[in-house]
Amino acid sequence: MKAEKITTRKAPEPGGWYSQAFRAGDLVYTAGITAHDPVTRQLVAPGDIVEQTRQALRNLEQILLEAGSDLEHVIKTLVFVADIDQFHVFNEAYKEFFPENPPARSTMEIGKFNNGVMIEIEAVATVV
Repeated sequence: MKAEKITTRKAPEPGGWYSQAFRAGDLVYTAGITAHDPVTRQLVAPGDIVEQTRQALRNLEQILLEAGSDLEHVIKTLVFVADIDQFHVFNEAYKEFFPENPPARSTMEIGKFNNGVMIEIEAVATVV
């Protein structure tokens, strides 16, 4: 099976040497997505996990659409948070994007991110 690199300008460019996502067969695997604005490349709402969750999921959605998928077809997410004590408010913002049948999820506190980043989300999704 050949993997296809997925790239879109509707989501922020990677901040390092990695790809936004790959599609392999009927699955899409994304890199960790943060809350950077795709146009300005600036972090949205430094220190605010709620607004960063929303922006990261909007960015994730754009990558998935480019790959032939969408948020409704996400089957697994891996979420890294700076402060697990903010889990409740993060979880409420996350629910806005997955109101029914949420994907399987693992959430881990990683401690400090750089420059006010509070969250990073990666996903596996099926192709529509």
